[in-house]
Amino acid sequence: MEIRQIECFLACEQEGSFTAAARTLNLVQSAVSTSVAKLERELGARLFDRTPHGLRLTDAGREAVAPARIMLRARHDIADGIDRARGHVRGEVVIGNFMNIHTLDYANIISELRVRYPEVTLQMRQNISGVRGNIAGLRDGSLEIALVAGMTEEIEGLTMYPISSETIVLGTAPGHPLAGRPFDAADLAGTRFIDFAPGWGIRGVADALFPERDSVIEVADQVFAMELAAKDFGVLLIPRSTAATTDSIVWSERAGTPIPWHLAVAHDANRTPSNAARIVIRALCRCDRE
Repeated sequence: MEIRQIECFLACEQEGSFTAAARTLNLVQSAVSTSVAKLERELGARLFDRTPHGLRLTDAGREAVAPARIMLRARHDIADGIDRARGHVRGEVVIGNFMNIHTLDYANIISELRVRYPEVTLQMRQNISGVRGNIAGLRDGSLEIALVAGMTEEIEGLTMYPISSETIVLGTAPGHPLAGRPFDAADLAGTRFIDFAPGWGIRGVADALFPERDSVIEVADQVFAMELAAKDFGVLLIPRSTAATTDSIVWSERAGTPIPWHLAVAHDANRTPSNAARIVIRALCRCDRE
C-alpha cells in the first residue's frame, strides 16, 4: 500500500470523480483510477461504486476514510516535525472560511503571510452550513483550522483562539417600526424575519432567542439579506460590524443585555496543528499563543 494510493482515494472521496480528483492532485485521470483500483485489489474490497453520476463510497470505502486520513496526517506530521526542528515553515493549511468578515483585515493578513512565509499555502473552504459545517470539518479532519463564531467563547472539543468580540444587532429598513430602538423577544414575535441557512451561527441565535419570529425567507448571503431588509422585506440579525458597512439599513441593540458575538479560529482539541497552521492562527488572532 502506497501513500499515493491513499492520496488518490481521499481525493476521489472529496471530489466525487476520478477526473476532478486528478485535477486536484495534478495527475492524469488514468493514474488516479489505476491507483484506486490497485488499492482496492490490495484491500480485497471495492471502495467506490462507479455510477453515471460519479463515484459513491461503498460501506468498505466509508470505513476506510478515517484511517486513510490518519495515514496521511502521520506522514505530514513527520515532515512537519523535521521542518520545525530546522526552523523551516512550509506546507498547505486547509482552513474553513466565512464570508463578510469585517472585524479583521483578512486580505491583508493573508498577503502578509505570503510575504513572510512564501512556502505556506492556504486552501480556503466555504461551507453552506456555516459554523456547523466548519465544526464538522474540524472533527472529521477535512479542515485543519477553521473560523467559528457564536454567543460563547468555547465550543466542546475545540481549542479556540479569540479574534474579536462584538454584538449581534437588528437590521431594519429606515421606516420600520423597530428602526433604531432597543428590541426584545416580544417585539419580534410575528415580525417578518430574514433568516440565514440552518447551521449558521446567527441562525442559531435567532432560533434560541426569538423562536416566535415569522421566518419568511432563508438566504446564504449577508449582503443580499441586508438588501432585502433595506427594501422592508423583513428584519434580520447581523453582526454590528457588518451592519455598519451600509447606510441602507438602520440597526439597534437588544434591550437590556446586547447579544454577544465572538469570532475565533479553532482546531480539533485532539489534534496538534502543523507548524504552518500555527503560523496562520497567530496571524489571525494577532497573538503568540502556540
